Amino acid sequence: MAMHEYMAVIESDASNREAYLNLGSLYSRMNRLGEAMECYRKALELGDDYLVHFNMGSLLYKTGEYKQAVLALEKSRRLNGSFTLTLLVMGLSFSRMRNHAGAQACFERVLVFEAGNRVALTALAIIELDKNNYDRSLELIDRILSADTANAGARKLRADVLYRMNRLDESASEIKSLRDQEDDYRAYDDFIRSIPLEIYTDRYGTIEEKIASLGKKAAPGDRDSLLSLSLCYLLAGDSDRAIDLLFKAKKSILN
Repeated sequence: MAMHEYMAVIESDASNREAYLNLGSLYSRMNRLGEAMECYRKALELGDDYLVHFNMGSLLYKTGEYKQAVLALEKSRRLNGSFTLTLLVMGLSFSRMRNHAGAQACFERVLVFEAGNRVALTALAIIELDKNNYDRSLELIDRILSADTANAGARKLRADVLYRMNRLDESASEIKSLRDQEDDYRAYDDFIRSIPLEIYTDRYGTIEEKIASLGKKAAPGDRDSLLSLSLCYLLAGDSDRAIDLLFKAKKSILN
């Protein structure tokens, strides 16, 4: 109905710029991107502003034309340098082109205007992680969590950073805490617990006997035994113990 209304307005007044913009936005939401772009081009012919360039840049980003997206978004930025959505999509476009320096500059600029912008903070944290700047990455993640302690994505990323920093006890603690709160972790735990322990019984004994045997054999630095023991505890449904042993195995490599 809205589409027909906008088309009727344009038919009666071909110079109605707002109708082209609204129809373009509607086409974009319907994933009719070619028609959306044509509407934005018509709107641009009737008047220049930062929003129409932003909309065109966003469409080009959606269609994977990242270089052209940056060019359109740069026009938007020049007309309104404080519009953070332009900077965000430009940063994402640079990221797609593997231009991390360009992406970082855009996301840093977003934080000048919105210090707590989670998209920019997360993107910068990942960029710093890829550059092995773990302290800076952790600082950015903690800024997200200071405002949203339950942000599961940030906490998963934090666990990864801590793991790479070899702060293994903290990483394990973060993972176990996530497991208690996240549906994906709980679902897997429930699945493991739903399987009768008898299914793991073979000629080497029950799962409890395997745990007891491996527990006697596993020396503090014996990585393979620790990994096997971790798997047994996981299958037995003791995820906390399984995680602890997994991280002990990691420590044995470092030592």
